Amino acid sequence: MSKRFHFSNPEQMEAFLSGAYRRILRTAIVLSLAGTAAALVFSGWRSGLGMAIGSLLAYLNFIWLHYGSELIVKRAISPDEDAFSFLKLAFAFAGRYLFVLTLAYVILKGYPRMLIAFTVGLAVPVFAAMCEGAYEALVPSDTGQSSE
Repeated sequence: MSKRFHFSNPEQMEAFLSGAYRRILRTAIVLSLAGTAAALVFSGWRSGLGMAIGSLLAYLNFIWLHYGSELIVKRAISPDEDAFSFLKLAFAFAGRYLFVLTLAYVILKGYPRMLIAFTVGLAVPVFAAMCEGAYEALVPSDTGQSSE
């Protein structure tokens, strides 16, 4: 028999879910540090550096994605803003891809031994989001939830 959790009011659910972004960022930092340390120990300094660079780039990319998403919401709420806000929005999305691709190209061409660890580092926010999903699914009922 499965348990279902329900928040007693919408404010509790909103408060819990609004913390997801911060939890994902913290989890990404922990995973980055652990992955970098593991890469250093098991594969050497090049892999550790690749993991650190990939993780840092992914972390910045995730923050930039969040910022761009906020710009979209603000633009949707007040669409009569000037063209400059559209340029900021376009740069927030296209610019981050250009940044990631440029750094990936430099790593690929100049430091091919770092490529695997760099690629794993780029996936750190995905792993952190998966951890957040598991946390939200398994959250104890003492956060304002009651089970049926």
